[in-house]
Amino acid sequence: MTMLQQLETFFQNGFYIHILQAFLYSTTKNIYISSIIAIKMYSTNYFYWYGNYFSYLPNRKYNWVKQFIRFTDTGHLASVLPLIYSSTLPVSHNVHFIIMSGYWIGKLAFNLKDADKIQTNNIIEWHTDLCTYIHHSVPYLLIHYLFKKESELRSIDCDYEYSYQTLKHTYMWLYSWFLFIYIPWRMYTNDTVYSILDSKQTPKKFIYGFVFFIHLLTFLSNYVGYAGCKLIVN
Repeated sequence: MTMLQQLETFFQNGFYIHILQAFLYSTTKNIYISSIIAIKMYSTNYFYWYGNYFSYLPNRKYNWVKQFIRFTDTGHLASVLPLIYSSTLPVSHNVHFIIMSGYWIGKLAFNLKDADKIQTNNIIEWHTDLCTYIHHSVPYLLIHYLFKKESELRSIDCDYEYSYQTLKHTYMWLYSWFLFIYIPWRMYTNDTVYSILDSKQTPKKFIYGFVFFIHLLTFLSNYVGYAGCKLIVN
């Protein structure tokens, strides 16, 4: 492999993002901000280089839009919101709990395949997997880090932070994604996003079971957040 090919592989696989994150951290001394920027860049870089391998849209150069469609992608917004409104921290926790738990339970218990994964000669698979794993775990840990920082600035009442209102807003987040992002995208592209939601491959009883499972995770997220809040505050 020539030096030019090595450099191309370096950028296409996103190795430079780790260097950028280290630079951002050394500049800002803020592990939260440097991390959420780097994590967002994983999917941005991936669809920039490999979006034309997919056929979601008639013009393949617009396939980069897919990086905003998955429920996981709403986690980027959930990471940013607490920096603007600290009161959204509990909902952000719940969203990241759903993303993390849904991914790892689906992968380990049901052997669900990663969405939008392709194999070509210039993709370094272990690094693509690593970025996916970071994407579905680190943001959840970062939310707890931010919660800890917030608890140092003000008195936190966990019963108030994780209430019925928080749970309601989490369900609203889930339904808003489904109604205003997922449904329009699926109707326009016929892309099911998650293979388990494809009725041609998955029996309806499993689809209904998956929907129930996500609702259960959403319900649990509020109680897990409450327990974590108690540990952090105490």
